[in-house]
Amino acid sequence: MKKTIVFLLAILLAVASCFSFVGCAAAPAVEDIYDRVVELIEASYEVNTVLYGPGLPVYQTDSEYANIKYMYYDFDEKGYYEYVTEYSKFASADQILAAAAKVYSAQYIDEVLSVALFTGYTSDDGQGGSIYGMARYLEDETWIYQSTEDNILYTAMRIYDYSTMQVISLGSSEACKVSMVSWLEDSPQETEVIELRLVLQNGEWYFDSFTGA
Repeated sequence: MKKTIVFLLAILLAVASCFSFVGCAAAPAVEDIYDRVVELIEASYEVNTVLYGPGLPVYQTDSEYANIKYMYYDFDEKGYYEYVTEYSKFASADQILAAAAKVYSAQYIDEVLSVALFTGYTSDDGQGGSIYGMARYLEDETWIYQSTEDNILYTAMRIYDYSTMQVISLGSSEACKVSMVSWLEDSPQETEVIELRLVLQNGEWYFDSFTGA
């Protein structure tokens, strides 16, 4: 009898905990999220290049054009940043963030992308010291500049096999993960299963983790 009571109490507590959190509902079915995931991944390729890939076209510090134009003659950040060319598709931080906002959640942009791109960061190296990362981009009232620091994480396009897509429940109707078989474009023989986190924002799904790692 006592075991039965304990078991019933456990069930009641589990049910109560579900009702105590908004969205303690089933994750979306694959067919309900499939098209949106494909749309987001396809849209991510261009912006990922700007975020963590080769970045934007720049006038290299030691290029003939830069020397002729004396571009870096009195440039305070010489050696650390280079001018982004006027032929770049993105000419400001706002334009880069607007492109990222079509793929990634507002929280992920605020807490991760914006910091790495435009603020820089300091983290513990695990040995009592600190690791400092320069902001990838700087801008002023006339120009945007890109860091010369070798911090490229997006070295090749990541391809996903959409036919293997599965939804992983996070116990919420407003957040979930999807898993897919994936590989880098330059090494298709090396496949792995990648998990991507999504969140529901203003009625639409957005990635809450990087799609190119």
